[in-house]
Amino acid sequence: MGRLIHGIGLIIIGLMLLSANQPGTVPERPDDAMKITIIYDNYPGSHPLETDWGFACRVEYLGDKLLFDSGGKADLYQKNAEALKVSPEDFPALFISHAHGDHTGGMGWIVERNPSIMCYLPATFAMQLKNRGSLPERYMAVAEPTHLFGPFYSTGDQFDQFPEQGLVVRTGQGGVLVTGCGHPGVLEMVSKVKEEMGIGLHAVIGGLHLLRTSDREVQQIAEELKQMGIRYICPTHCTGDKAIGILKASFGEGYIAGGTGTEIVIE
Repeated sequence: MGRLIHGIGLIIIGLMLLSANQPGTVPERPDDAMKITIIYDNYPGSHPLETDWGFACRVEYLGDKLLFDSGGKADLYQKNAEALKVSPEDFPALFISHAHGDHTGGMGWIVERNPSIMCYLPATFAMQLKNRGSLPERYMAVAEPTHLFGPFYSTGDQFDQFPEQGLVVRTGQGGVLVTGCGHPGVLEMVSKVKEEMGIGLHAVIGGLHLLRTSDREVQQIAEELKQMGIRYICPTHCTGDKAIGILKASFGEGYIAGGTGTEIVIE
């Protein structure tokens, strides 16, 4: 059975019973754990970093790692990244979920610092950059579900409601879906991963774009997610305060609080 551990800016999702950490202690992080560190978010974490509308994180698993999205303001992304000791030079890849400015603001700084970084771009966004003459040196335009490298997969950006790609991390305990805004709908994205990619998910992390969704609909979404095998959820960024509250109540110990500087460890 899984438990969440809330430490100083650190949350561990485990497959064994663990006790809460005492203040000032740092939980042990197994070498085979997946780690997500939120670099940019409009919600504060326990780390004293500045917040702003947008989202970005780093994702690591079994030695493979990438940067996910890049927030809204390049200078703030840089400031937070440096505070968290995140150097673009140390990452082989940047994954951009969609074209909105609150997810692409720091992209230029990242590519400037690491010109050889591979940029995995939604096909629609890659076309926009091509038309503007601003494509990075190394990129892949992703339209369909695709294996990127190591444990990392993309859903592709071909959804009915909105062109956005989700990142799927395939771990030994199941898949984790990381979303930028979830504009296509979280149920649609989870369903695509399961039905078209053949990957069972147990966690969803990121923006879910439920700001204008009724309480009843959010509750229904929560129930359907659990029926689809989702045990853990970290709804942040554009999910909305009320929706986050409903998801927290529905998932109980499976709820994970987001926020700038928060580190999530999935064993």
